[in-house]
Amino acid sequence: MLVRLLSEVCARWRSVMFCLAGLGRKTLFSPFASVSASGRIVLAAGVSVKRARLNAQHGEIALASGVWLNDGVEINATHRVSIGQGTTVQRNATINGEVNIGAQCLFAPNVFMSSTSHVHDLYPGLSIREQERRISREEFLERYNKPITIGDDVWLGANVVVMPGVRIGSHVVIGANTVVNTDIPSGVIAAGVPVRVIRQREGFEQA
Repeated sequence: MLVRLLSEVCARWRSVMFCLAGLGRKTLFSPFASVSASGRIVLAAGVSVKRARLNAQHGEIALASGVWLNDGVEINATHRVSIGQGTTVQRNATINGEVNIGAQCLFAPNVFMSSTSHVHDLYPGLSIREQERRISREEFLERYNKPITIGDDVWLGANVVVMPGVRIGSHVVIGANTVVNTDIPSGVIAAGVPVRVIRQREGFEQA
């Protein structure tokens, strides 16, 4: 039991050290973070990762300088997940698939976004799990992956869900519990299920 525990700890630290090679002293990476380094993980200096899970088995995760990930954050990359400079992601947020996030964004707890969905309509009459067993990875990504793009200075409130293919402009505020299923223009406040634009943010009328 002790040998297995020590082996797991050493494997975790090997993954962490692989990711941290060459970074500056200001980078903080918790030994309790879960890392899969079989893909590519790129961390800039000044990144802070607490008890998060970074899974890059099928792609790349790139965190710019000053990115901060709180406990329970989970990132799973099918292609590339990039998070811009100074963006903070609060506890238990989930980012899946192919997602490009700008700089200085604020994500509240339990935010969820995924560029992919389950296979439910490719083989009529079969269960979802059986359909997913039959589809190849290449066909799955071609049919069911729609990248998500989020601009700079975007605040997503608690429990916000961002659907596949959505583009959110810069300087946007999304209210708590919103389901974002359509593109959002820059410089607005939006909320609702489904989302609707409430008003323009002052000072960003021409954004």
